[in-house]
Amino acid sequence: MRPKTSFRSIRPKVPLGPFLLKALPLLILLLAVEHYIGQRFLIGGDDQVDRCLPDKRIYLIDTYNKDIWRGDLIAFRAERMKPYFKDGQIIVKIAAGVTGDHVQVDSRQTRINGAVIIEGLPLAEKLRKSPSAFKRDETIPTAAYWVTGLTPKSFDSRYWGYVYDHQVIGRAYAIF
Repeated sequence: MRPKTSFRSIRPKVPLGPFLLKALPLLILLLAVEHYIGQRFLIGGDDQVDRCLPDKRIYLIDTYNKDIWRGDLIAFRAERMKPYFKDGQIIVKIAAGVTGDHVQVDSRQTRINGAVIIEGLPLAEKLRKSPSAFKRDETIPTAAYWVTGLTPKSFDSRYWGYVYDHQVIGRAYAIF
């Protein structure tokens, strides 16, 4: 016959004070890391049927990294992008041109520094404007970006112009 044992007799009781002294710094560290990550990064999704960046639905946005280079994904707040996007809505596009680049837009194609970026102006009719209304031949101003998608139906800088530094949320990274 076995002697009766209780859990109290097997495990000594740990006083609460020393446990808290060990656990509290770890808890503070975990909360600080969570706060930093929560402040720095956003996760965004694209639920549009016709996406301008096909095969990409979820993005990680680094709000501390606003050093955008040509070819980077840029997250920004929409301004003057009606009827497709409301002011303030978060948008992710490709920074196809940066300050000092030369932009040319005509009814057939958009070129940056002489390289064709995207073809045509398929949304001109939907916007009830002539393709000639979007014609440009200019240099991207200081603190501005020319953004585009990868599909012809992308509603991008061809139609509404530049994204300015004050609109930029941060650099985006496609996750899925």
